[in-house]
Amino acid sequence: MAETCNESCDSNGEVLRQDPQVNPTGCFIYNTSSIADSFNGLATLNSPNRPSLNFPDPYTNHNLMNVGHCIKHCIDYLFTYAALENGINCRCGYADALQTYIEADNKLCNKLCTTATYKGNVTYPCGGLGAYTVYKAEIQYFTPPIGITVEEKLNIMNNIDKDKVKYPNYRGCIEDNRYCGQRVLGNKCTNTETMTVEECINYCREGNYRYAGLEARVQCFCGNTYNPLGRLLGSEYCSNSCPGNNYQLCGGSFALSIYEVPPLSNLNNSNNLPLIIGLSVGLPLLIICVIGFLVYTKKIKICSQSSDDPDDPNNPNNRHF
Repeated sequence: MAETCNESCDSNGEVLRQDPQVNPTGCFIYNTSSIADSFNGLATLNSPNRPSLNFPDPYTNHNLMNVGHCIKHCIDYLFTYAALENGINCRCGYADALQTYIEADNKLCNKLCTTATYKGNVTYPCGGLGAYTVYKAEIQYFTPPIGITVEEKLNIMNNIDKDKVKYPNYRGCIEDNRYCGQRVLGNKCTNTETMTVEECINYCREGNYRYAGLEARVQCFCGNTYNPLGRLLGSEYCSNSCPGNNYQLCGGSFALSIYEVPPLSNLNNSNNLPLIIGLSVGLPLLIICVIGFLVYTKKIKICSQSSDDPDDPNNPNNRHF
């Protein structure tokens, strides 16, 4: 893994972002004669069984919203479509999302989203007032979660703050600073397409750092201190699945899944626990087996000494008169 803390910035000092390189499906408006809204994917994620998670529909983020951000948000939950309305509102939909929508003139989708990327500024249509620019929820460099259902992922997100047995070192989802040189954990960083929680923690441990933070699916940041005041986010903001383990969460767009780096001795004790249990159970069993074997061989010897061997001259049954 290569260190990437020396980030590229735009003229305002913000960290440059990646170009999603996508094409819109079209401009659509809601069919007012329809009874229900079919582009309501985010609303369907809410459940009374997961009270700690809240999914507004539409999802709005004035600081980060652009085409790439919206599409990634929908990919995280395995939706088929992403749509932007009025430049700031993001919605997600399943395969039938457009059932209650009518394709409209592209002039209605007159809002543009401009993003500073590594290759320069890029501009994409972002809907209009009451009009939606629809995109397929696909980005070449941002793979969807594989081998996990949406329900499984939502349950992980709901429990990660509560289950201290399964997630003893998790410290929360923290908003990162989007300006260069001002990262919440900026001492050391790296990125990899095989990122997991363990890989990031081990990387930070090598530098003797206290905290490890995962962000944007593939990034890992290290530091010794951070201030959560005013930066604590809900788990739904750290919704990126780790590419190396889709059952783990690797932050979100400028959102850190922060873990305290445990001492190596704790890990060794944890790793040796099966061995300790095995010895405590296996050693007494071994002793019992050895004692049993000795008793058994003793009995065999006694039996052999009292046997009716026809060739044994000491056998009284073989004495001839």
